Amino acid sequence: MAGRPGVVSFDLDETLWEFMPMMDGALAAAVDELRQREPSVGLIEVAELHRVRAEVAEQMEGTYEELRRESFRRVLAEHGAHDPELSSWMVERWMEARVRTVRLLDDVEPAMDALAARGYLLGAITNGNFPLHRLPLAGRLAFIVHAEHVGEEKPAAAPFARAAELAGIGREHWVHVGDSVESDVLGAQRFGLRAVWLNRRGLDLPEDVHPDAELRSLEHLPQTVDRLLGGPPA
Repeated sequence: MAGRPGVVSFDLDETLWEFMPMMDGALAAAVDELRQREPSVGLIEVAELHRVRAEVAEQMEGTYEELRRESFRRVLAEHGAHDPELSSWMVERWMEARVRTVRLLDDVEPAMDALAARGYLLGAITNGNFPLHRLPLAGRLAFIVHAEHVGEEKPAAAPFARAAELAGIGREHWVHVGDSVESDVLGAQRFGLRAVWLNRRGLDLPEDVHPDAELRSLEHLPQTVDRLLGGPPA
């Protein structure tokens, strides 16, 4: 990038979209498809899927996909479905449904477009496994880092380090945006990035945390980034 470069990276869940409506909608859609494939399987409630997924996470380690597959396997078995391939099929349907059910918050695309028009490089750093590459939004991003692919989750340094490697731009020209005080604010600052706390819910900031900026929405993010980095890239 010619001139002084700048990077803005984003968290995903609760930053670009609301997590629970997407997750509940995707699970419900996967159950609906299951009913069409296996009508004999009894009614499966989304709440049951959440409960078993939490139990699995306490009992075993694995990727998000592995944990979800095991939780589907257990729920299916409880409902009399023992086909060993069915849980993997459910994971595929669930992942596809997440793409269909996610709804970007209204301020996301305007903010990204304004940042891109200023010359900033955009990317995403997430602890989750949402298939962001399947969304049109991915076309606006120069990099996408899934923490589980680098072995550590935010606030550890590894996801930020991988993003920096992909972007090829120094930390001093970087702003990270996210909703989590621990993962996004403290994690980014420990790595040497400026951090914007996206506080959509108006929560109280812990006394020992000092984000470089706090916003209630992304509406004024482009101006905030300009201020933090000394103006838009030349």
